Amino acid sequence: MGIFLHELVGLIGSVCFAFGPWPQAFLSWKKQRAKGVTWSFILLWLSGSFFSSIYAIATEKYVLLPNYICGGLGISIVLYVKIKETLRKKGKNA
Repeated sequence: MGIFLHELVGLIGSVCFAFGPWPQAFLSWKKQRAKGVTWSFILLWLSGSFFSSIYAIATEKYVLLPNYICGGLGISIVLYVKIKETLRKKGKNA
């Protein structure tokens, strides 16, 4: 029973990490802005997904890859909107 609970807790955490950025990604895409989302948050999350993917490949723990890729794709959408938002603001100030 203890091992099953251990695996269940890990699975729940993995799903939360994988789909964590998606609500923000949908909101940012819909509104075409990422107001309130800091650059450090985006870059740290993206870096974490990238380096965790490298770890999964290097240690042959391929089962972890969908988790990191899903989270990385979600935060990439937020990054894309954040870049567009920043360029729009710079264009207005020019």
